[in-house]
Amino acid sequence: MNGVAAIHPAVQEAIEWEVRLRGGDVSQPERDQFDAWRRADPAHEDAWARLQERLARLQALQRAPSVAVRRALNEPSHARRRVLKAGAGFATLVMAGIGTRELVRVYSLDADYHNGNTAPEKIALSDGRPMTLGASARVYAAEDNSQGHIYLAAGQIATGGTRADSQALVVKTRDGIVRTDSARLSVDALRLHTVVAVQGGDATLLSHAGEPVHASDGSVWSLSPRRIARMPETSSDIFAWTHGTLVVLDRAVPDVVETLGRYYNGYIRFPQAALSRRVSGVFPLDDPTAALRQLAEGLGLSLKLYGNVLAVASKV
Repeated sequence: MNGVAAIHPAVQEAIEWEVRLRGGDVSQPERDQFDAWRRADPAHEDAWARLQERLARLQALQRAPSVAVRRALNEPSHARRRVLKAGAGFATLVMAGIGTRELVRVYSLDADYHNGNTAPEKIALSDGRPMTLGASARVYAAEDNSQGHIYLAAGQIATGGTRADSQALVVKTRDGIVRTDSARLSVDALRLHTVVAVQGGDATLLSHAGEPVHASDGSVWSLSPRRIARMPETSSDIFAWTHGTLVVLDRAVPDVVETLGRYYNGYIRFPQAALSRRVSGVFPLDDPTAALRQLAEGLGLSLKLYGNVLAVASKV
């Protein structure tokens, strides 16, 4: 939950109470007001209980031994799946706190390539092609072992140029397909669409419904199931993420919140009205708290933080 979808009023109020109560210096009248809020509506008590459960799950993940996490991540994909099905190994360490499905989502234990860190990670595909994985990136190899065919399930990747003696690179997301014979690609699988930057060559974009679109060197595109549209950024702007910088021009706020959420690794809440706006800016990915504060201030909001677990933007 990163604030992109609409949040029920009771859930929003529960988050705001969490911030107030954990912020320190809470008066007795405020505590009485909190108790009255919980008793006023069963939905309030339910929202509060669910929030505490989610925060407890985050804490359980953060306490999990890093050695165990790394060992699980280093297993081949088929072995990770077997471990998950058996409920053994690393999964048993925190099963009581979060469960197998949460482990798969958070640590990408079923992906063939993944990055569980916030710093970009350089890897090589099975055919030797270089690739950079962004934070929370999850990449699957083609089930039929097709050379150069991958599926980006989540996060952002940057590919190296394709060699003359190799097959074309094909990157699929839930929104469509990107194909190139020579260009470097930055492909970002966001909730609302996939952002594709093309550099050093040309590419072809194909949505689920529509004709192929030619993407020239230096261009940036929004790829969604029924629409392909040119974006105002340059490919250099988009590729800046590989050096720790997010550059956006006239971008929808949910895109920025989602991207920063990969680096903040906690709950982010922006008002619904702010999510309908668009922003431009340069944000430091190596300091997500400063980036979130910069985003909030640019929207005329203030940002309250609860450690590395909760960030709530609200009207000043």
